[in-house]
Amino acid sequence: MYKVLVVDDSALMRKIMCDIINSIQGFQVVDICSDGQSAYRRISELGSFDVITMNVALARMSGLEVMERLNEDGCDIPIVAVSSQVKEDRAMTMQALERGAVEVLVRPYRLSPADREALKPELVRILEAAVSKKKKHPKKVAAPAVPKVTPRTEQSEGIHGGTDPRELSKPLSKVTIPLKDIKKLSPSVIGGFDLVAIASSTGGPQALRTCLPMLPKHLGVPVVIVQHMPKGFTASLAERIDEVSNVRIKEASEGEVLEKDTVYIAPGGWHLEVKSKSGGKMVNHLSDAPAIGNLRPCADVMFHSIAKLPCKRVLCVVLTGMGSDGTEGISYLGAYKEIYCITQSADTCVVYGMPKSVDQAGLSCESAPITEIANAIAKRLGV
Repeated sequence: MYKVLVVDDSALMRKIMCDIINSIQGFQVVDICSDGQSAYRRISELGSFDVITMNVALARMSGLEVMERLNEDGCDIPIVAVSSQVKEDRAMTMQALERGAVEVLVRPYRLSPADREALKPELVRILEAAVSKKKKHPKKVAAPAVPKVTPRTEQSEGIHGGTDPRELSKPLSKVTIPLKDIKKLSPSVIGGFDLVAIASSTGGPQALRTCLPMLPKHLGVPVVIVQHMPKGFTASLAERIDEVSNVRIKEASEGEVLEKDTVYIAPGGWHLEVKSKSGGKMVNHLSDAPAIGNLRPCADVMFHSIAKLPCKRVLCVVLTGMGSDGTEGISYLGAYKEIYCITQSADTCVVYGMPKSVDQAGLSCESAPITEIANAIAKRLGV
């Protein structure tokens, strides 16, 4: 049984969190705190919690201050940052992620029974991701189901890409591509790539903040990223990383043409697909189709859409994250395009789930620590 500490200044929110967490198999709330000082004292004295959910905006000591002190003390208990959509809370949440919070849980604006029910599956996903941080061998999670799409030839694709929204609303089933049919590139291949596509989840904001600023100014290709985050937070993530990066970092918007040397992060709450238009230009398409495996955006959806583009070669990168989102999509992509896949090394992942799934599927061409991911991308692109 995983022991959970709930820290929140709202008595109602504490009760709701306790009720939901205690209803989740394998988790139990063993203590609660209403302010930062009492939370820090309780954690310092006991230190026996498996995971902490903490509101970033607390009285007497903010959630950020608590995290800073715990970091100084060498505490490694995974912390889930609980935030609202208020602008000030979003800014504090980004700082919490930079200080080591493993995930973000957004408090509903209203706390109706329907809101509480909708909160549970997200809390289940987040708690499982958080406790996996403490394991050397994270719990295996089934791959999110993805749309089954009948393979088409490059000629039949024309210049239109992206997944038909009707496909995303149908009952979903996995697509299995034999490894022998996947066009993996050898390490000797340099250059000739049309696009870089990155997938990340738990621990991803810290990982992206580490590797993206290390990319050279001139990549020669655009970069698209699916980072699992709640709606309203990815713009702040992009802005904070953009401030310290050589390349341009922005939140993706509907219909924009992808430009080289620019990184596009999928908005939270939207699937990101890459389509093509006349002249061979690639454009972003945002879809509010149903979540896949409780994920929206979903990396598998992004990789599926890229498979339909009139391009030849794609560089895939899979960073830290819970579960296996990206594995099936990269496999599918590799049946149509030449791919080279870089995965983050296990020792530098917050949760070695998504990279592990890709590694075990035989799709990874290279594994590197997070501090070397940017160099690996630049080398592969030949820049």
